[in-house]
Amino acid sequence: MLNSNHSSNSWNASQASLLADLAAVAGAPNVLTKPSQQQSYIQGAIAAITDAILAVVTPHSLVALWRVINLCAASDVIIIAQAANTGLTGGSTPYGKYDRPVIVISTQLLGGVHLLNDAAELVALPAATLQQLEYKLAPLGREPHSVLGSSCVGASVIGGICNSSGGMLVQRGPAYTEMSLFAKRNAMGEFELINHLGIDLGVDPEEMLGNLQAGTFNKNPHSANSKSCTNHHYQHKVRDCEADTPARFNNDPNGLYEASGSAGKVIVFAVRVATFAKPAQEQTFYISTNDVDTLTTLRQQWLKSELNLPVLAEYMHKDYNDITMRYGRDTCLSMRKLPASKIGALYRLQAKIGYYLDKWRLPQTLPDRVLQMASTFMPPSLPDSLAEQARSYRYHLIIKVANDSDSDSDSDNDSAKASNQHIAAAQAFLQSHMQHHQGVVHLCTAEESQALLVFRSAATAAIFRYHNLNHTKFGELLATDIALPRNAVDWDEVLPTDLQKQVSKTFYLGHFFCHVMHQDYLLYPEVDAKKFKDELLAFYDRRRIEYPAEHNVGHVYTAKSALHNFYKKLDPTNSLNPGIGQTAKWKNWRSSPIMEELNDESYQ
Repeated sequence: MLNSNHSSNSWNASQASLLADLAAVAGAPNVLTKPSQQQSYIQGAIAAITDAILAVVTPHSLVALWRVINLCAASDVIIIAQAANTGLTGGSTPYGKYDRPVIVISTQLLGGVHLLNDAAELVALPAATLQQLEYKLAPLGREPHSVLGSSCVGASVIGGICNSSGGMLVQRGPAYTEMSLFAKRNAMGEFELINHLGIDLGVDPEEMLGNLQAGTFNKNPHSANSKSCTNHHYQHKVRDCEADTPARFNNDPNGLYEASGSAGKVIVFAVRVATFAKPAQEQTFYISTNDVDTLTTLRQQWLKSELNLPVLAEYMHKDYNDITMRYGRDTCLSMRKLPASKIGALYRLQAKIGYYLDKWRLPQTLPDRVLQMASTFMPPSLPDSLAEQARSYRYHLIIKVANDSDSDSDSDNDSAKASNQHIAAAQAFLQSHMQHHQGVVHLCTAEESQALLVFRSAATAAIFRYHNLNHTKFGELLATDIALPRNAVDWDEVLPTDLQKQVSKTFYLGHFFCHVMHQDYLLYPEVDAKKFKDELLAFYDRRRIEYPAEHNVGHVYTAKSALHNFYKKLDPTNSLNPGIGQTAKWKNWRSSPIMEELNDESYQ
């Protein structure tokens, strides 16, 4: 480590020079150096415990982003790039100690969508959100890969691709594409711009990025091979309910390709993805039972049958229903009434308020307490027609089924007629199944369907609110997202005695047909959360469960060998989002920092 005053002064001068250069490229207001300005960018779902942040930069154009990352490379600083910062495992925020200063680059100003080939495909820029795509495509009778859950909170398209996000939709699988435009830092420490969009944008990087942002390129390029713009094999995979491996999980090497699964190890400027025909008609069914076998056999029989896969099949346990009905009112109302951009702004405001609460030594629970009090005057989380059913049974499924859109129907009248019988066939199956098992099936109106899906999407916020407001009664809240083997029947988890005695309450929900579960454990106050987590993951391992399933490794989970090697291949100098997946943080993937390269006494 360099301790001389000369070295320290030289290093400070170098940092000042970099900040001045960044301000010249991105504009001084877009280079944030004060902690109060940075809070909403460096604070994610988990605490950003670090003192290495040099600045947060929000470039205003793709060309500016290119210039910013090259300035960072020349100064040999770490880059952590983020889109909407809505992840749940801290994968786009800094965490812990680093051997170089950190520049966080937010792409929130870099919105834009370009439709291709009569809207059958599109190119999404870094800040394009799923909800924006919904609005743009809806008048054209199309929709993006994901239209539920993440779209409610403003998640970005590229963020989903980079994290192989899953979501609720049974038919489409994890977000995936092999067509992207990205910058990769090579072994010499220089950025290379790689165009695999299948679109001619020019030769010079700044020319290419200018043309991309302005949309000055051919909007009818050769149609992408359907295999390269989406996860084309997922429908066949999810139907194989005899397989002893999961349908999808983040460490799956089959989902890793350049931008897809990259988790910030490259800088993604654009992705080319498929769009999907909007269904001509949809019907939601609300199924409730006190018998585990009722839902187990329903899933198996449906997946083995000739029935079309449902749009979604979401599971919620009664305990989660109760919590969401009580602590999710304001979240449900905001999701019904506000666009994603406004919800994203509320999240950033919440982070800023948290900064000042901490600075002024006020209770961090204060915003939740105010909102919870206000929510008592808001409409219920569920209408009365559904709330009684939600309270009366232990296990619940929300199943949405769709008839094909006109554009997907065969021109032959018989084929078109058959394609429009999917809802009727599903209804007949469900009613017959429930007649032979315990429970009820409710046919939802359009309003009830929207209320149920918003209710499901608000559940995670509700459990965090519940824990925050009752933190004196509990220890830590441990949240996991897991992928069960497709042939598993033990989805209604029974913890071993030694684990159960450490847990005060459990809350379960998930994507039932995909066998992806979100499981939350409220521990007793005296429980060592790290030790419990290690024991819990060992229990998962014995059950051949993969984790994480869809929220990606972030700073919470370990990247297994295939994912680890993928990261090293993408980023040979380990300068982009180092430490992701609990990998090495040090330059060039060293196992420990080289002390003479550390120039900040805070790392001693």
